[in-house]
Amino acid sequence: MTVEAIVATTESEAARADSDTVIDISGLSLTFATNDGPVEALSNIGMKVGRGEFVSLIGPSGCGKTTLLRVIADLEKPTYGTITVNGVSPEEARKKRAYGYVFQAPALYPWRTIARNVALPLEIMGLTR
Repeated sequence: MTVEAIVATTESEAARADSDTVIDISGLSLTFATNDGPVEALSNIGMKVGRGEFVSLIGPSGCGKTTLLRVIADLEKPTYGTITVNGVSPEEARKKRAYGYVFQAPALYPWRTIARNVALPLEIMGLTR
């Protein structure tokens, strides 16, 4: 949607559009402090993802794709900018379990069966069978 189209919408259309936005990122930057000095992992990222949209992050290794996903999932805190997930902060969305996150590398406990590994988050949340 162009800026002109956003300005031209009525208040009710704008409210409906906002409620359909699942991820809203504006001016997001993240700088890591390292022994070799600061590393700018993300710089001035802006994007909106609407309900039902399918989005792919594509780029070379080390360009910040996983870092951006970790910020959305509240596993990293941005240095600057704003982000909302389902209309709330990433931390609030995580605490409300308003999304799911699957890690890139498997992290199974070898002493547990597959079923017990899958059930681990339910056990942590205190849910019974």
